[in-house]
Amino acid sequence: MSRAEVTAHLRKFPTGQRKILAALRAQIASELPTAEEVIKYGIPTFVIEGVPVIGFDGYKNHNSIFPYSGSFNTRLKSALENYLQTKGSIHFDLGSDFPKPLLKKILKERVVQINDMYPKKNGEFLTFYSDGVLKAKGRYKAGKLHGEWEWFRKTGVIMRSGSFKNGEQVGTWITYDTSGKVYKRTVPGGEVKR
Repeated sequence: MSRAEVTAHLRKFPTGQRKILAALRAQIASELPTAEEVIKYGIPTFVIEGVPVIGFDGYKNHNSIFPYSGSFNTRLKSALENYLQTKGSIHFDLGSDFPKPLLKKILKERVVQINDMYPKKNGEFLTFYSDGVLKAKGRYKAGKLHGEWEWFRKTGVIMRSGSFKNGEQVGTWITYDTSGKVYKRTVPGGEVKR
């Protein structure tokens, strides 16, 4: 599923509703610059590294956003008190834009919630900057860093990569410049490797 499919999905709405949903889509895209747009569970959704952050869609009597978390609405209970909610959605009026400050707050809180999900039981680890840009990824084994790891700048460009074995650095580590080109290679102990 792709951005083009999201565009096609939104074409089915009447002009006024479509404009409101398009504005919501543009705002989410600007707040989550590296997110991918997909159709998930039949609705337009923004994902980071395959993890759904937020979905949105229009209906006959309202528009909705979906933070992909049953517990989310309680996390921002007072901010959302004026909105009709279900366990997984927040409804807003057909003829009104969703407030940008509230959307920003929801997206930031959702990224915090996603970060709190890691590491997974299988050892997978991801962490994101507040705008959804990947900050680091790797794995844990028995509570220790293990295997290949990568760290990224706020721009999304790789900053460093290397390996761990049971929490200890092993092999060649690479540091990248701000454009993502290899700057230097080192081995544990600081020795520069050519």
